[in-house]
Amino acid sequence: MSPQSSSNIAGEVVQKQKTNVYTVMLIISFFAIVTACVLLYIELTRYGSYPWWKPEAAPAPAGAAHIHGTVLPGQNQLA
Repeated sequence: MSPQSSSNIAGEVVQKQKTNVYTVMLIISFFAIVTACVLLYIELTRYGSYPWWKPEAAPAPAGAAHIHGTVLPGQNQLA
């Protein structure tokens, strides 16, 4: 059985509905979400490769030997 053309049960040809405001809003929101995903990808690539939450080990800064008067292990306490 072949698909029916744009006609109703009585065999009359009916006109296709016009694009309404909700269809336009759906199209605009689709393009907005696609644009946001692309911009988010570009922003995340600025931070390095995946996984971003596991940074590579870096040496401690020079001034980090004493934190709030506490001596870290392996450090000599100054008198």
